[in-house]
Amino acid sequence: MKIRYLLAALGAAVACSLGSVSIAQADDTITLKMAHQWPDDPNDYVVSTGKKFAQEVMQRSGGKIHIDIFPAESLVKALNMHTALRSGNVDLAIYPYIYAAGAIPQMNLILLPGLWKTPDDVYRFRTSAPWRELEAKMEAYGFKTLCWIQISGGMASKSKPINVPGDLAKQKVRGAGKMMEAALQSAGASTVSMASSETYSAMQLGLLDGLWTSSGTFGSYRLYEVARYYNSPEQYSIYYTIEPIAISMKTWNRLTPAQQKIMTDVGQSLEQSAFEGAKADDRRVAQLFASHGVQIHKMTLDEWTQWQKLFQQVSFPKFRNEVPDGAHLLDESTALYK
Repeated sequence: MKIRYLLAALGAAVACSLGSVSIAQADDTITLKMAHQWPDDPNDYVVSTGKKFAQEVMQRSGGKIHIDIFPAESLVKALNMHTALRSGNVDLAIYPYIYAAGAIPQMNLILLPGLWKTPDDVYRFRTSAPWRELEAKMEAYGFKTLCWIQISGGMASKSKPINVPGDLAKQKVRGAGKMMEAALQSAGASTVSMASSETYSAMQLGLLDGLWTSSGTFGSYRLYEVARYYNSPEQYSIYYTIEPIAISMKTWNRLTPAQQKIMTDVGQSLEQSAFEGAKADDRRVAQLFASHGVQIHKMTLDEWTQWQKLFQQVSFPKFRNEVPDGAHLLDESTALYK
């Protein structure tokens, strides 16, 4: 008797399951999950680009592709995003690609200080041969780029301005990645590794004299309250990073060609506005620092050249020697800007 009941229950469950599948097939609407690490801030052009992407995909698909956005690491921690994309646990992400450098060492290229001089240099890189090589490695790992988003990085300090390498002696600073840290140490600084969320208190308590991070991060964490000097990246910067909209290859391969085209077309259509958003954010954050009495400095070309000489002596050889294919990638990349 129990066996008959068990078989009947099992049959009912299968019938329900099959019914769900047929409904899903009849109604070809799909829902995808997009994750990112930032608060849901309407002033953040990165977050806004993600929202525009979801809205435009919804519109162009005639309401057939929904994208639910999960901000502030509510779905997955930022450092685990590349593994979540690879497994398909996350369909889409706005993601700092440098976080995947442990799995894809060549990604260290996009945080190599002194590689790019201006925001326009960075934007040009998205169509370059070395970027296509990086993209091939990403896709082989498990995710691909749909929309290029870039971010400029500035420098805030407390005890004195840090405008050239000679200002680094005996300063405790937070660099941007191990390639930069090695160069800063060679110039006489001591480096401290910490999360962006810890930098406010570290500056406030005197545990940190200065730090490099993105424009948006300076604003989000209110570092203008604890800094006295700000080196703005509006014209030139030694530090840029890439935080595109990425899609899991598992999700990508489940989409129809028509759905893939919608995703690709929408992503590319937003790249120019995201680029303009990045430059506008640099100006916005500089004004925010100035409004709080912080002394603003814009890096000059001569200062940038001094920094690049330091990185060419320390960071570039480190990349060449430690990263597989590093010499080839670096040669290709630097040749773009000669």
